[in-house]
Order: sequence, then structure tokens, then C-alpha cells
Amino acid sequence: MPMDALLNIEKVEVLPPFGLRVKFRKSGWRDIDLEGLVARYKSVAMLAEPARFAKAKVIDWGAAIGWPGDIAIGADTLFRLSEEQAMFGPEQFAAWQERAKLSNQECADVLGLALTTIKSYRRAGTAIPDAVAIACRAMENEPATLAAHFRPRKTGRPKAA
Repeated sequence: MPMDALLNIEKVEVLPPFGLRVKFRKSGWRDIDLEGLVARYKSVAMLAEPARFAKAKVIDWGAAIGWPGDIAIGADTLFRLSEEQAMFGPEQFAAWQERAKLSNQECADVLGLALTTIKSYRRAGTAIPDAVAIACRAMENEPATLAAHFRPRKTGRPKAA
């Protein structure tokens, strides 16, 4: 979703113990697991109570989901969580590599992996490790991260000394 687009939530369904199924106006339904968020942030720690978590509702004309006790999580945060939790398989890996405009060797270099590993990640049925998915998403969301680790490859043979 373009960064300048205003995210808007239409509906929410609770998926116990810490899940939500959220319908975003222009992006459809997304499942989001909030267990990590609830465990790490004091501001939403009260959502660990199942009775309170079950009372999730859309608030502020779709700008957030709220719970009793003046607890709210904004649409942008929920959307970002859903993006991070979405499947990242060979198809998503290849699409990321294309968007990043990286050759297989440059991709291997920037991720600190062997060229054969990159080629295997592009094959159907290959599991992409979570750490690689996190790194790819981080480089896409923050281009300076990719730029900091990118070293362009020169074509051809190196010149003789």
C-alpha cells in the first residue's frame, strides 16, 4: 500500500488468544497476531486478559482498533504487523529481489549468503528462514539499510595487476 494512502479499518474479528482478523478498506482481510506486541509493550499489556481482548472494536472512524481501558492500536501499526507476518516464500523473495534490482550475486553479498543459497530460495517449495525474510523486509522498508550493505558487482573479468 502506498505510504501516502490513509489506512482505514472497516471491520474486526477476534481470533483468540491474541489474533485479529481485520478488514482494511482497500486491502481486504488480514490476520494479525498481537501476542508479541502484548508481551513487549506496557501500553497494551492489559490485552493479555482474554475478556478484555475479546472486546476489540473499530474506533475513530476506522483509524484504529480499541479496547476497554482506553487501549488502542492504530491502523498503520496493524497493517505493518500484517505485512511483517505475511508469508514470505520463494515468490515473495524473487519479487523483493526484483524490486531491489539486485542480481543473484549482489543479493547473496548483501544478505551474507552463498550464491547457491539465493538460487535455491527462488525455487518453489523452498522455505525462506525468518531471519532472511525480516532482513529483506527491513531493506525494503528502509532503503538506507540496503544502501549501507550494497556493493555493486562489476561485470567481466578483473584487470590483471
